Amino acid sequence: MIIIMLGLMLPILASSQCRRFTKVSCIPALGEYVPNENFNSAILIPGDEAELMMTFYAGQDYRVLICTEDILGEVGFKLTDDGGKTIFNSENLDAAFMDFSVDHTQQVKVNLTVPDRASPNNLVHQGCATVLVGYKEKG
Repeated sequence: MIIIMLGLMLPILASSQCRRFTKVSCIPALGEYVPNENFNSAILIPGDEAELMMTFYAGQDYRVLICTEDILGEVGFKLTDDGGKTIFNSENLDAAFMDFSVDHTQQVKVNLTVPDRASPNNLVHQGCATVLVGYKEKG
């Protein structure tokens, strides 16, 4: 019975921990951009990859911010348009965010890649990774 309850509680605790991390550590980094009403977070481990489709609307400026806990290392991210063309790749630039303007509404794929790191004690460390989007009217 205790094992079942623990199995049910761990995902809830991890989710709330990730939500708190995002509110405290990530949202302020959006600066003058207004955060959208939801954010996308996941608990990831070394070697993980995550993919997310997002819609960006015409007539707005955006900031896409990748915010991760330090234990994950240098998480890479790439944005591609619906045709597969790379819009941004963090490997080419040392940045945790990208600012851009949208002239026409479009779908963008966000890919996150957590580096695969060996742990000296063979423990798998997990951490929160959040994709935040902030916007402001073009002007």
